Amino acid sequence: MSPLSKYMPRGEMTQEERAAAQRNAKRRRYLAQRGTPCRSTDIAKAQKNVRLLYYKHGMTAQAMSSRSGISRDTIMQLIHGYRVVEGQRVPVVCLLRSTLAKLEAIQPDKPLEEARAGSRLPPLGTRRRLQALNAMGYDCVWMSEQLGISAGNIGCLMLSKRGRRYVYAGTARRVAALYTRYQSTDPREVGRSAWQISNAKSRARKNGYAPPSCWDEDAIDSPHAEPEWTGACGTVEGYAIHRREKIPPCQPCRGAQRAKVEAAATDIRPDTGSSSTELLVLRRKDGRPAPAAVGHNRRHLSVVAA
Repeated sequence: MSPLSKYMPRGEMTQEERAAAQRNAKRRRYLAQRGTPCRSTDIAKAQKNVRLLYYKHGMTAQAMSSRSGISRDTIMQLIHGYRVVEGQRVPVVCLLRSTLAKLEAIQPDKPLEEARAGSRLPPLGTRRRLQALNAMGYDCVWMSEQLGISAGNIGCLMLSKRGRRYVYAGTARRVAALYTRYQSTDPREVGRSAWQISNAKSRARKNGYAPPSCWDEDAIDSPHAEPEWTGACGTVEGYAIHRREKIPPCQPCRGAQRAKVEAAATDIRPDTGSSSTELLVLRRKDGRPAPAAVGHNRRHLSVVAA
């Protein structure tokens, strides 16, 4: 049976298709007698799967139709969330249980790196690569010339403006190739002037962009990865290196330093039996309350019982 055909004359069916049609008809009669509906309104799982395959993995509706035996129109209606009836958009609220089961079972037919150019991918890795090149001294004008994308769009992608929740796979691949080619190349070697390099680096420093040396190739796309600025990020030593080298502290280092200050405040009164937040107030020598920000050590603080 063709995946684009909803109905087929019995005379055109093969023996296997006729047997499958008889089984389906028998099951529908059984469910009707039992009082169990053949259709289900629980379409969220199947809808999430086909949208993931379509937008992220670049799998076309025709390919999904060939895999599942469900018509292409039904798949596109589920992706969009509506069907057109007499010129009006009608929401898709239910489908056959057998249809939902087939759509939930579809797996991607190619790896993410080979997705079609129009597929929508998470923008995090692309954004980090552009930011890293900018931190090296490559400005948006130069990157736009190399990528064939306007400098405004590159700037918005780096800053995550205009609701950029995705990037097209073709763009992501071009950015990755540019990053791989120039991550170890000085911008002066490609004709950028000292003023252009200084301006790009100043912008990157102001926005906290991490250079390529802070990223591992296998971690730059991970949403759980953090740039490794000091070689000891996430520790008190890493926070000290940040301060010494005048690098803005990263979130893991700030957290480590904050934990150290809180532990030191608790250790000052070990006999209280309660936490420092209940019985201790940190104050400066001039008597004003100390801010919660990290960076004050114990010689700048005195402890007053609450």
